[in-house]
Amino acid sequence: MTIKTITYPNGFRVVYEKLPNITPISCIEVLCDIGSVYENNETRGVSHFIEHMCFKGTKNIPMPKNIFIEYDKIGAYLNATTGKRYTYYTIKCSNEYVENSIHIMSDMLLNSTFNKTEYKKEDKVVIEENMKDVNDAEEILFENLDKLLYNGSSYAFPVDTIEYHKGNFDYKTVIDMYNYFYQPNKMVLSIVSNLQFNHIKQMIEKTFFVKQNVKQIQIPNKYPVYSFVLPQNEIQYNIQKQNEITTGHITIGFRTNYCDKYALGLLKVILSGPMSSRLFMLLREENGLTYTSYASDDYYDLLGEFVFYAETDSTKIMKNGSKMGVLPLIIKLINELIKHGITDDELRLAKKYLKGDMELDLEDNENLALHNGEKLMVYPSEKIVPYSKIYDTFYKNITKKDIETVIKRYFNKKNMNVCIVSENLPSLNKIKEQCEKIIS
Repeated sequence: MTIKTITYPNGFRVVYEKLPNITPISCIEVLCDIGSVYENNETRGVSHFIEHMCFKGTKNIPMPKNIFIEYDKIGAYLNATTGKRYTYYTIKCSNEYVENSIHIMSDMLLNSTFNKTEYKKEDKVVIEENMKDVNDAEEILFENLDKLLYNGSSYAFPVDTIEYHKGNFDYKTVIDMYNYFYQPNKMVLSIVSNLQFNHIKQMIEKTFFVKQNVKQIQIPNKYPVYSFVLPQNEIQYNIQKQNEITTGHITIGFRTNYCDKYALGLLKVILSGPMSSRLFMLLREENGLTYTSYASDDYYDLLGEFVFYAETDSTKIMKNGSKMGVLPLIIKLINELIKHGITDDELRLAKKYLKGDMELDLEDNENLALHNGEKLMVYPSEKIVPYSKIYDTFYKNITKKDIETVIKRYFNKKNMNVCIVSENLPSLNKIKEQCEKIIS
């Protein structure tokens, strides 16, 4: 499948992929180059708040309800998400409504009015949204982990918390940030559709995305992105007591790099992809210790992470009767990977599983649209490989040696960060005693 891109004179970018089937559904992702990494101590949480305000009325559709009605009456799926690196708005709709859907979205993103009554009301809504995370042990755990993994960089901070809203955002500051970042030259529209590319271009060229000129606003130096983490020479720890939770939440995270994402991605599958994966078998099947455990990886520009996570009975973090508890077992697993690597059978199975799993992803054109949009937004110098060809291009020829090389490159004490959240915590000395067993 061919990926096509176009950049308009005002800097607005479009990436298009034709659906291989005749399903009359298009997915549109509009990515905006704004996220929590651009925020400073006075603007923490503003990116997320602006996302909400873009649904609260425009110059052409002043009433928020009428925006929702426009999408509701065509049965469209509409959503938005603010991340650390960018914010994205999603529309899935029938092909016959693509033109109007894109036009309304261009109005929402470029002509929002920030009505003061709606502004005050929506701030309370965002606080309610964040309320669910206040006592969410897993959310707290990963916020603590990010502080260690990305210490010194703009990625160390969460996207939003209730704490950010306690001082109430200054209205002018929010408007200024909206005007700085919500410009056509800071946006990418990614569309996956079986409509013809020329037809889609004609639709887009009627919208504010193309017709609206870029405002000549220089983004102030107070919005820098710090992309370098402070070096660490030993294992970092964040151990937090959280009352009234019955389980213990454990993460061991290693700093990684974007250049090794595909070998690390295949390692992730070996550890926690299929039901027969190593982490699942070790913690659940062999020791009956966890219902939820997994390995994950994530990347922000060139920075990355590889994380082991498990949730268990808080009394079994260190010991399971006379046997090892969850933390010592994960440490043992990591050491086995460092010493002995992976098996040929594990590699073959992981590749088959990953290929099948990625083929299932092709059913949802939202996966394809976000993939293409992110590549154009965050990694513009890279050629966009269609999602359907990622396996053959990047994963198929990864060798056992490739995976064992990244294990030894990243699984060491200078990259290692340990976080635990639980009501019943082992002593820090006991935690350190186990973690220091990692092979240097």
